[in-house]
Amino acid sequence: MRTFRFLYLSGLIIGMALIGSAEEAAPDFSASESAQLAAGKCVILSRRPGESDPVDSRFVSGARLILAQRKTVWETVQDKDHASDFIEGILSSKIIERNGNTILVEQRTRVGGPKGSYLYRLLHILQEMERADFTFVSGEVRDIAGAWMFFDGPTPNTCILVYSLRIDPGLLAPQAIVKAGMRKSIPLTLESIANEAVRRETK
Repeated sequence: MRTFRFLYLSGLIIGMALIGSAEEAAPDFSASESAQLAAGKCVILSRRPGESDPVDSRFVSGARLILAQRKTVWETVQDKDHASDFIEGILSSKIIERNGNTILVEQRTRVGGPKGSYLYRLLHILQEMERADFTFVSGEVRDIAGAWMFFDGPTPNTCILVYSLRIDPGLLAPQAIVKAGMRKSIPLTLESIANEAVRRETK
C-alpha cells in the first residue's frame, strides 16, 4: 500500500512539476544583489524564479552564487543520505524509496522552541541539473513544500542555487514568526551547500 501511494503521489506531482517547469530564467538581480552574491552572501528574493503575480507570500526564497560546477552543486544537494554531515540543522536524513526521478526522503531537522526537532517525509521530483521540487507526505508538521533551482553562474564553473521553502508547522504557529525563522535558516543552508560543493571539487 505504501508503494502504491508513493507511485500515485509521484505521478501526480510529476504532472504538476512539468506544468510549472517551462525553463525558468535565472533571477534578474539588481546591481546591489549582484554585489552581495559576488561577496559570497545569500540574497533573499522577492519572489520565486518564474513566479507570476500574485506572489505566494508563504514562500521564502534565497539565492547564492557557488564557486563550483553546476553538476557538483546538483550532486551535493541530492546527497540526501549524507546531508546531516554537512547541512546546518539537519539531524538525520535518508532515502526511503526511489522510483525513476522521484525519491521519498525522511529527515529530522532542528527547530527552535520546546520540541527541538521535527521528523517528516518529503517526496522529491528531480529534473536533472535543473530543479528538484519537494512536497510533504507525512510527519510532525502540517505541511512543507519547496524547490531547489539550479542556474549557470556568471562565470565558468560557477552556479547560482536558489532554495525556496514554505513551512506550516501547525500548532497555531504565526506565519510571520515561521517566515522570520526561514529567512535566517535558508542562508545557513545555502552556505552549507556552498562549502560542501567547493570542498568536493578541491579535495
